[in-house]
Amino acid sequence: MNEFQEKGFSVIKDIFNQNEFSIIQNFVIDTLNKNLKKDKNLKNSFLKFNYEDLATYHEFIDDNNLNHENMVNPKNRYLFPPKKIKEILLKDELIEYVKKYSGYEKFSMCSDPGLGWLGYRLIRPNNNDGYPPSCKNWGSTKNVYSLWVPISGSTKYSNIRLLPGSFKKQYKKYLPKDSKFIQNEYRLEDKIDVKDFLRPKMNYRDALIFHPGCIHSEDSSDKKNSRLNLEYRFSPIK
Repeated sequence: MNEFQEKGFSVIKDIFNQNEFSIIQNFVIDTLNKNLKKDKNLKNSFLKFNYEDLATYHEFIDDNNLNHENMVNPKNRYLFPPKKIKEILLKDELIEYVKKYSGYEKFSMCSDPGLGWLGYRLIRPNNNDGYPPSCKNWGSTKNVYSLWVPISGSTKYSNIRLLPGSFKKQYKKYLPKDSKFIQNEYRLEDKIDVKDFLRPKMNYRDALIFHPGCIHSEDSSDKKNSRLNLEYRFSPIK
C-alpha cells in the first residue's frame, strides 16, 4: 500500500497464474490474427502470428508489407472480451487490489464511445509509437485507475514509463496542434529529467496499477524489441 501512496503506481506480483496467463496470451494472439485478416495488404491467407513473432512484430509487419495502422486501429484493438478472459482479468484477488489502492468499493469498466473496455498496445522500436508524457486526468477518461499487463517484449527499456509522486503535484500542460496520437488530449509541458521517470521491472503474470493523476508515457527506448501489453481501466462509482 505504501508504494502506491508514495509513487502513484504499484506492481501486483504474480496476480495471474501460469494457466491464466497462457489463456490470456492465446486470446491476444487470436485477436491479432483476426485483425491481420482485415489488412488489405495481406497476400498470404495462411500467414499468422505466433507468440515467438511478437517481440519482432515490427520485422514481421515490414517483411510481409503489412499495415501497422490496421493492427492499432482503435476499432480493432479495443474490444469486449469473452467471458473466460473477463473472469481472469477481473478476478476477485485483482479487484481487491483495485479497491485497496483506489479507496473505492464499486467500479464500472471504462471505455471510449463505440469501443470495448479491453485494449492492446503494440509499440515498435524506433518508430515513435508510444504517446509522450501525460496523465488520464488530462484526457476524456478522468478519474480512472488503469491496469497494465505485459504480454511480450517487456524489458527495462520498453515498459511503461511513470513519474513517481506526480499524482500529488501540479504540472503545466499543453494541447498539441498536430499529433499522431489522440487529438484534444493534453501533454506534459514541464521539462522533466528523463532520469526522474521509472520503468517498473515486471515479469509476465504481473500487472501494474496506476493513479489517474500519475504522469506516464507509453514510449519505448528499446532499440530491438516490439512491446505488446494489455490495458484496461476502472471508473469508480461514488
